[in-house]
Amino acid sequence: MKKHESVGLVGLCMGALCLTANAQSTQTSGGTTIVTPPPAPNYNYYSFTPHAYVGADLGGEVTMDTKVNEFFGPIGPTKVRFDPGVRIGFVGGYQLSDWFSVEGQTGVYLNQIDSIDGASFNDNSFVEQVPLLANVRLQLPTHGNCPLTPYIGGGLGGSISLVDFHDVNLNGVEGSDSAASLVFAYQAFAGLRYSITKNIDIGVEYHYFVTTGSDWKFDTFDTQTDHVKFAGTQTHAASVAVNFRF
Repeated sequence: MKKHESVGLVGLCMGALCLTANAQSTQTSGGTTIVTPPPAPNYNYYSFTPHAYVGADLGGEVTMDTKVNEFFGPIGPTKVRFDPGVRIGFVGGYQLSDWFSVEGQTGVYLNQIDSIDGASFNDNSFVEQVPLLANVRLQLPTHGNCPLTPYIGGGLGGSISLVDFHDVNLNGVEGSDSAASLVFAYQAFAGLRYSITKNIDIGVEYHYFVTTGSDWKFDTFDTQTDHVKFAGTQTHAASVAVNFRF
């Protein structure tokens, strides 16, 4: 019986020694015992700092056909068609959290007029939109573990709508002139960006941009009215973007 008790005591002592060895190591030097504490656990913490950013993008766009509601007087059902155009965008914003940003955006959508029902005109006739939008952007937090970041967003505001006619002949009126008006506009967008350095991202973006109808006033004489009115426009754009974080 004493033999079994001795074996049990030895086992308990060995277990205690193993636990102690895992918790700390001891060394004896010149009769002095040196106790080395166990290494501290290695924790990886992610920290986000709010920051400002600026960016630009360049790409192509397609503006859908729309209606001509007035051309220096009442007009029958008339449609205007646009050639594929160019989008240039500029953005400045502030990222408040790892998933939410607010930003302001401007740029230009430029389209050459392809045709207007019943009209003849010079090929150098254009419609431009200069958006002035306040956006929110939502992005997927990656906590620094992945260089790819998908995001979506939307914006509201206005757009400076410009038209530049050259030798247009429609509805009994012929002439060349340009005008501008301010219209309501909104957009939705989505993108995917890749971090190439700590401060620089490159990526691709899609924008769906919508405006209400434009009402341009011209200096005319011998016409029923001095207004040209187009219905609202819808534009689909794809572009390559670059962003710089401060």
